[in-house]
Amino acid sequence: MSDVAALLGKTRLFGMLLPDAQQKVAQQMRPVSYGAGQQIFARGDPGTELYLVLDGRVRLSIISLEGRELAFTHAAPGDIFGEIATLDGGARTADATAVSPVKALSLSKPQINTLLDTAPQFARAAIDLLCQRLREGDLQLEVIALHRIEVRLARYLLSAVRQQHGAAPPKKPSIALGISQGELALVLGASRPKVNAALMLLEESGAITREGDRYACNLDELAAIGEVG
Repeated sequence: MSDVAALLGKTRLFGMLLPDAQQKVAQQMRPVSYGAGQQIFARGDPGTELYLVLDGRVRLSIISLEGRELAFTHAAPGDIFGEIATLDGGARTADATAVSPVKALSLSKPQINTLLDTAPQFARAAIDLLCQRLREGDLQLEVIALHRIEVRLARYLLSAVRQQHGAAPPKKPSIALGISQGELALVLGASRPKVNAALMLLEESGAITREGDRYACNLDELAAIGEVG
């Protein structure tokens, strides 16, 4: 439980709680597991619980009326997902699907409601998190609508560098995407061939260098291609 409490402490939602409160939350969570490709919940389902990923990756996505799928993000170990509908009592806003075998912990809505009623710092953290999700969603829609695929890819790689190396990465950080090109295409709102072509373009420009299943990143080149000021 101490390891789970430590993971909770690193999240935006539970990080404001005191260690004793984080430990109590950890004790209330129940383990769940899903096979690769298994749907965890569907858009429109009631939000009865949120999840903390321990192992594996979860795709959060929507499917258009034409059958096109767009992934908002992937929840990796240490990430929380399913919080929006659980916090507001509404319906799920996206599908959640296990990309790989997933082990996670869930926390029920009644337990979340108790925290909202008794821990003001948790309520403030919930507001901050929901605002962050709105900003991220708006930014992703803007990027997909207005920017070329290589710009989207460069920005995604820069984000991966920050996630894996923090705010002060080494001069040429190496990252693992952790997802297939098909999954990456869903996140970037493009086809797999276009993502492959964009990866080749970034390699040819020297922005990235393939090292097995990892990529060494030239941050200046990626920032230039990603039009990041």
